[in-house]
Amino acid sequence: MQELHPVVGSFLHFLEEMTMTLIEQPSVTAMQTEASTVRYLNQYRCPYCQTEWEDSWDCGCNDRCPNCNKEIEPYESALIAGESAETELPGEDPDSTIVTAAGVNRFFVVSYEIDYVHRVSVGISAESPEAAQQIAEQAFNDATIWDDTAAMPLLSDDYHEAEGESLVWECVAVEQLPEPDHSVRQLKKEQAAMRVCRGLVEAYQQGEANGGSIDWDDLDQLIPLALQALGKPALDIQS
Repeated sequence: MQELHPVVGSFLHFLEEMTMTLIEQPSVTAMQTEASTVRYLNQYRCPYCQTEWEDSWDCGCNDRCPNCNKEIEPYESALIAGESAETELPGEDPDSTIVTAAGVNRFFVVSYEIDYVHRVSVGISAESPEAAQQIAEQAFNDATIWDDTAAMPLLSDDYHEAEGESLVWECVAVEQLPEPDHSVRQLKKEQAAMRVCRGLVEAYQQGEANGGSIDWDDLDQLIPLALQALGKPALDIQS
């Protein structure tokens, strides 16, 4: 067996000692990971049953309501560092280990409910109040009471706040805001229809002022609104 040169043997011995030293020393990365271990103290409030609770997790995650089992997102999360002194980073101020996440904007759906009375009035010709009410009840059951006919004109269809109504607020955290529902889409259609009506009246008034000639541009600009009121896609109008 060939004998190693003294210089080579010394170098190999040096490498062996350095390797053993590194193995025996605690991992710096492991120490940093342990020191940076934190948990979130999450505050929850259930909008369904008004139950409030707090719990600690390794992130600002949702939790189940202990009362109704609904999944609720925390309204506030505090990032809390480990309580053990051994896990504190050198030179770190203990007061700086809690960082509140309250300043971070999130999405919420805020709603309110209020008591209303839906009052509908129609005109009916009958022999007695009982007969008139019977006709109206039958029309209601047939869903024709709102048809506004000559025999049964619609006189009123309105909502009034109930006397002694209760106002109830609700706030639910969501990841993304939902699309507007049917009520909002219908409201936008009605608003677009009113703008079309006003635009037509203004176009005809402008046409009269111009000697009876209506500018087609005044009408063309109403087409997108008319399509929106009908719930139809926009057209590519060629000029």
